[in-house]
Amino acid sequence: MDNKSKTRVSVTMTRVYLDALDRLVADGIYLSKGEIILEALRALLKEQGIEPFNLLLVEKSKEPE
Repeated sequence: MDNKSKTRVSVTMTRVYLDALDRLVADGIYLSKGEIILEALRALLKEQGIEPFNLLLVEKSKEPE
């Protein structure tokens, strides 16, 4: 599977999480619940050093401020 193909994944979560996601979308911080979940997943993978996400941290640290 290449990096451009997508697969739908279903997630079951409690109402408190759904309400929090709905709030972020309603407040205009994110466009969709999926966008929030993907951003959280990227952050987790970077934190855990999972490639290629950890490489982005190295590249970003080399950028001039």
